[in-house]
Amino acid sequence: MGARRLLVSLGVAIGTALVVGLGASPASAHAYLASSSPADGASLAAAPRTIELRFTEHVVLEATEITVTEPNGHQLALSGLSLVESDEDREAPSTVVAPVPPLGVGAYHVSWSTLSSDDLHRSTGTFAFGVQSEVQAAGPSETNPDLFELVGRWAVLAGLGAGLGAVVVGRLLGRLPVDTGRMPRAWLRRQAARLLVVATGVALAVALVDLVRFGSGAFTTGYVVRWGLRELALLGAAFVLGRRRGRRRDSRGGTRRDELAATTLLAGAGLLTVSIGHFGLRGGATWVITSTAHLVAALLWAGSVAALALLGVRSARLGLSRGEVRTVLRGFRVPATVSVVVIAVSGIYLASDVVVSVDAVLLTTYGRVLLAKVALAGLVGLIALVTSRLLHTRRVQERAARGPLVGVEAVGLLVVVALAGLLATGQPAVSPRLVTEQAPSVIDDRPVADLQQTLALRPNRPGSSVALIDVLDTRRPAPGPVTGVSLTVRGVPSGGGSATTTGATAVAATAVTASRWSAALVLPSSGPVDIDVVVHRRGVDDVHSTVRWVVGQSSSDPATVVSRAPVSALLAWSSVVLAVVAALGAVLMLRRRRARVTPSRVRVPRAREAGDPAPRDPAVVTHAGSRR
Repeated sequence: MGARRLLVSLGVAIGTALVVGLGASPASAHAYLASSSPADGASLAAAPRTIELRFTEHVVLEATEITVTEPNGHQLALSGLSLVESDEDREAPSTVVAPVPPLGVGAYHVSWSTLSSDDLHRSTGTFAFGVQSEVQAAGPSETNPDLFELVGRWAVLAGLGAGLGAVVVGRLLGRLPVDTGRMPRAWLRRQAARLLVVATGVALAVALVDLVRFGSGAFTTGYVVRWGLRELALLGAAFVLGRRRGRRRDSRGGTRRDELAATTLLAGAGLLTVSIGHFGLRGGATWVITSTAHLVAALLWAGSVAALALLGVRSARLGLSRGEVRTVLRGFRVPATVSVVVIAVSGIYLASDVVVSVDAVLLTTYGRVLLAKVALAGLVGLIALVTSRLLHTRRVQERAARGPLVGVEAVGLLVVVALAGLLATGQPAVSPRLVTEQAPSVIDDRPVADLQQTLALRPNRPGSSVALIDVLDTRRPAPGPVTGVSLTVRGVPSGGGSATTTGATAVAATAVTASRWSAALVLPSSGPVDIDVVVHRRGVDDVHSTVRWVVGQSSSDPATVVSRAPVSALLAWSSVVLAVVAALGAVLMLRRRRARVTPSRVRVPRAREAGDPAPRDPAVVTHAGSRR
């Protein structure tokens, strides 16, 4: 195949990958439960006719199961499930509705499990509700990572890292004399090609296992297309890196073309890996591009360090001297610096979509794994900085080349990549119970028409609460006595907006005194709700008002450890600031480098002509007409 035909094929493959990858719309990491109806811990006056599970993305209905455990321990498997508010092609949020047979008084526990259609990730959870009885909420739950999914992701990440590392270190070896760098360069490429083939085989085996476990109905068209394109990209990169080049004069140019083709294929495979996984809460092209940049930069750093460690171990067999190994290590400084900056900037931005608060990091498995990954990556970065300093200090260059720091850095980065694979299979720390957008309401006192209205709820937690409302007439004499008060609670959807009226029922309050009324309300969940208050008066039109009320945390929610203030916006803006600082630093470094390389201008002395005044001082004259 000629070079032109190869480049055309690569363009078609990567173009298709970009269309499929960037065409995906916002979704979230796997399908986890955003909310339910009845809510967890809710106490209902009447038994529900249906159970609704609202997931963050499209799920496979055939693989969804809902089981209700009755007060006597009998388990009731619900049937007739339906899927609403979902667009399979766009991976939009979806709602599963299950009809419920008549239920009696008591506490009920609901267990559910489903399958995400974008990456075949299994999610499970439980919640509880009561019918005319109090019930303890089950609290937030996390789904354990699937072993097969984890192995498949580790294999693909290892293959991508090996391929990128072979390309980068191969370019550094290309700076050595041709006869010296040819053998280690070809050896690294062969090892990367073999690992890419193994990664493709492992991914295929995992897909076959998923086919047996979940059936063909779980494989959507979009998933199959993205998965197939990624496998082709991995095999194409393995073919390009694995083929041999002769000793012809154009072999170096052919090797560079192969490395360019392999880099393009590996970048496309990385983009497709991101699209098969998750897109974050914001989603869209920005999320996909940022995630791909983060993945490629991290794997490039890890794969290159692993390749450098292997070169250090096998330098004698590959015909490399200690000095040549040091030269290659010193050349890696620029790629490593760029990778670390990209990882830091993109990582902070991506964290704004998977972590909602400080407590979310500390109280969830996902947050703790993320914290461990960041801490280990920072430690590896310090080791890399020490190694770089040693390599650029003449007295310790030999010790740095022979020391174990590069190997330690490689092992640390492999662990970081393993933790990244674990995060890719986990449930992000974005549960609404772990973030408090607003402080819980205490009391609402406002004038409404010619009335002064005061509202308070106790204990102001999800489930049953008592509303106390005082209504005072500000006019004398009063136009008409208050004959009744009714209240309606309407849930506010996530992200704000108008409250929903589905399932909302007006509750008539009972008179406590002439001006105070009491009503038993059921609050759906923590966070903001709208409470519609209607005051009925004799001979006068009703007075309507709407109170935006913030419900406090459930008694089953974990206690606040540090803070539940939202941090998403802070992290996103921090990434922007860090990107600007990194760009300014790069500009300053380039200017300093050019200043060192560009020779200083030297003025050539002009020959003295007739009529020029003679120097008055016999000092050493450096230029015509000037003296020192």
